[in-house]
Amino acid sequence: DEVFIRGKTPMTKQEVRAAALAKLAVKPTDILWDIGAGTGSVSIEMALAAPLGYVYAVECDAAACSLIKQNRDKFHVHNLTLVEGKAPEKLTGLPAPDAVFIGGSKGNLPEIIDAVLTANPSARLCVSAIALETLQTALSSFATHGMTAQITQIAISRSSSVGNLHLMKANNPVFLIVRE
Repeated sequence: DEVFIRGKTPMTKQEVRAAALAKLAVKPTDILWDIGAGTGSVSIEMALAAPLGYVYAVECDAAACSLIKQNRDKFHVHNLTLVEGKAPEKLTGLPAPDAVFIGGSKGNLPEIIDAVLTANPSARLCVSAIALETLQTALSSFATHGMTAQITQIAISRSSSVGNLHLMKANNPVFLIVRE
């Protein structure tokens, strides 16, 4: 996590990124969308996992867009395009995705899922949620499309030194909602 340029933009933590990429079963030639890309940490990991594919990082916050560009340059990934603007509007015209990570939706999660499934009805889909309301919205949206969901809750604690002791400090739990 510390190798990413962060600023004040939220970032999907290392363990959650690893789980999300595993859930999405990213292949080397995949076309991937990262919606609500934040710092671009998931986008970078996707681009590295799909060196023969392509990643579209969709983000509407100007400060976050700047971080994505900086991180793209820092990690020397050339298969990542930043799409500046709000989803679902900015998804129109993008190549159909093989897999999609939704890390942020600005309250448009049902419409974003609609747009993803319009672009590719069989896209592999993973939604990240920290709020119970987002979890419920994801489940409802999946059900609307006749999809069942697998939900994984990830609760990570990391050690922190205090003198000669090591204490565990918890991060907020994250839900990953994946279509089955």
